[in-house]
Parts: sequence; C-alpha cells; structure tokens
Amino acid sequence: MSIGIDMLARGWLVLELTNDPFWVGLIAGLGGLAQVGFGLFGGVLVDRLNKRRVLLWVQALSGLVAIAIGLVIFFDTLTLWHLALSAVLQGMLMAARLPAGNSMIYTMVGRKVILNALASQLLAFNLSRIFGSLLAGTAIDDFGVGYAYVFMAASSWFSAFMILFVNGDYRSEGRGETFWQSAKVGLSYAYENRPIRVLLLMSVLMELFGFSFNVMLPVMARDVLGVGATGLGYLSAAAAFGATVSTITVAGLGDFREKANLLIFTALAAGISISLFAFSPWFLLSLVFSAMVGAALMSYDAIMGALLQLLSTDEIRGRVLGLYGLTFGFTPLGGFIVGTIASLFSAPLAVGLGGLVIVTYIVSVQGFIKRTVQKAVP
Repeated sequence: MSIGIDMLARGWLVLELTNDPFWVGLIAGLGGLAQVGFGLFGGVLVDRLNKRRVLLWVQALSGLVAIAIGLVIFFDTLTLWHLALSAVLQGMLMAARLPAGNSMIYTMVGRKVILNALASQLLAFNLSRIFGSLLAGTAIDDFGVGYAYVFMAASSWFSAFMILFVNGDYRSEGRGETFWQSAKVGLSYAYENRPIRVLLLMSVLMELFGFSFNVMLPVMARDVLGVGATGLGYLSAAAAFGATVSTITVAGLGDFREKANLLIFTALAAGISISLFAFSPWFLLSLVFSAMVGAALMSYDAIMGALLQLLSTDEIRGRVLGLYGLTFGFTPLGGFIVGTIASLFSAPLAVGLGGLVIVTYIVSVQGFIKRTVQKAVP
C-alpha cells in the first residue's frame, strides 16, 4: 500500500510546487536512478543475508522516510530538495524490498504454484492499493498531503510488524563468495542465460513506457481531466481494481504451460489500454481505461516474476530478482522521459506515445520471445 501512496502523493506535491510535468518526471527519475544503481546489490544482500530480516528492515526504514516528509510538510518547510531526497532513499530501499519479498514467496511455496502465489501477492497489494488510493486522494483534498505520508508510514511499520510473525527458514544458501564476486556471478548468469536476458530486456521496456503511466497520473488528473486530488485517488483506485480482478484470474490458472504467450498478450493489452487512456476526454471513460491498464500490467507482472523465478537456480535467485527489481527503477526514469515530452508538448501525447512504443515492440519481437522463453520453462 505504501508504494502506491508514495508515488501518488509525491507526484501531486511536485506538481503543486512547480506546476510543471517535467519536474514530476525528474523527481521520479531520481528515485529510478537510485533503484537501478542499487538493484544488483539489493539482490546480492538477499542472497547473502536472512531474507526476512532484510525485508523487515526495509519496511521499517521506508516508514521513517515517509514520516520525515510528513513532518517537514506539517512544519511548512517542504522544498523540492526534500522530495528528491525521499525519492532517492525510497528507490534504494525498493532495490532490496522486491528481491527479498519475491524470493521469500518462492521459498514458501516452491516451483509448482509460484505463479499462483505471486498473483495472490499482487492481489493483496492491489486490494490495499484501492483503499490506499481513495484514502490518500481524499486526505490530500480534505486534510492535506502530510496526512497521506503519515498513513504511508503507518502502513510500512504495520507491514514490518507482521513480518515478525512469518515462519520459515529464509537464511542465505551460501556465503563463500565476497560481495563483489556475488554481484559478478549474478550479472554473468543473467547475461549468459538467454531466456533470462530476453525477459529482463523486455522488463526494461515495459517499465519505461508501461508502468510509467502511474508517474503521470497526477498530471492527467489535474491538468487534463480537471478532477483534483480526489479524482486522482479514484483513477489510481480504478487501476488497482482492474489489477485485482486480473490477478484473481491469474491466481486460478495453476501451473499454466503457455506462460510466454500470456506474457505477450498482457503486454500488448497494456500498450493498447495506455493509449486509449491517454486520449480519453471524459473522467468516467478514463476510469474504465485506467482499470484496463491496471489489469493488463499486473497480469504481466505476475507472469514475468514467475518466469524469472522458474528459470533461476536456488542459489542465485535473489540476484536475478535483484536485477528484475533493478528494471523497476526504469518506471520513474520512464516518468522523466514522459514528463519531458509532456512539458514540451502535452501529457496525453506523452502517455499515448508510451503505449504505442509497447505495442510496436511486442508485435515486432513476439515470435522471438515465444521461441526463446517458452521452451526453456521447466
């Protein structure tokens, strides 16, 4: 829940401070750079340390960053510099959060039901995101954005508290290598394993032009649709609702064999839905398209995560997931690209072009992805 609130509230704050979508994208991009820069190291930490402890500390520290921003807002001393720093810190923490959480899930459930488990995790995430988005949007309009950050901190700390009750053995598989040797092995493994390399490159593109849709939501809500922070909350909640419905469907697929085909279909659906959302002139229609985007992106996310875990060995899975988490940093970097285009031309054009890029890429390489990935899945 805290991840969605952070992106929503920070984007709104930057837009209010600067009145320019370029800065919305730039501040998000700084967080992306931090996540990309620390992505591999987060995976190495997960492979070398107790995964549960890593996740617990990440959640606790994320809450501290959020409450610090909330206090700065309450004391009326907030500047763009504070938001840039918080974006960088949260990006660094995200670099460890994603591989730690996902590799814990694999340890819990094993290979056979990993797709169901990841979809169920995303289902829980999106259910909380529905309420978090509505609450954050309403809080910004009725009470002030500082309360959204208080809620975000409380959410992070509650998650850390609940992790204390997760049972299981989440210790490292081995510690014979140095930190840098571990990082090098992870990079070599991903580069030499062709299916994993193909999936990671696809993930970079989807993060740049697909998931960056979320970065521009504040601009679309305020400047294009004219609905304010409450409307922004509804748009984000609609995306989470669509994601919830789709993840329920994916969770029921079982050990579905045609994962590569489904990955291609959901990526195409995401690109088309993003383009439709970009040029929607009505708020109610935008809610429908936002739900379609959320449904496609979250289905894609669950399948991509499952494929990468299935294609990785136990001793190196954390590093592969760290590289996957590194690609998530391209979401805010994509937000910077989209924000720059929006500042120069218009937000609908910028968002719509992102959807068009996805469709063009997937149509061009779908045969290659099928041949490379599907036959490698155990």
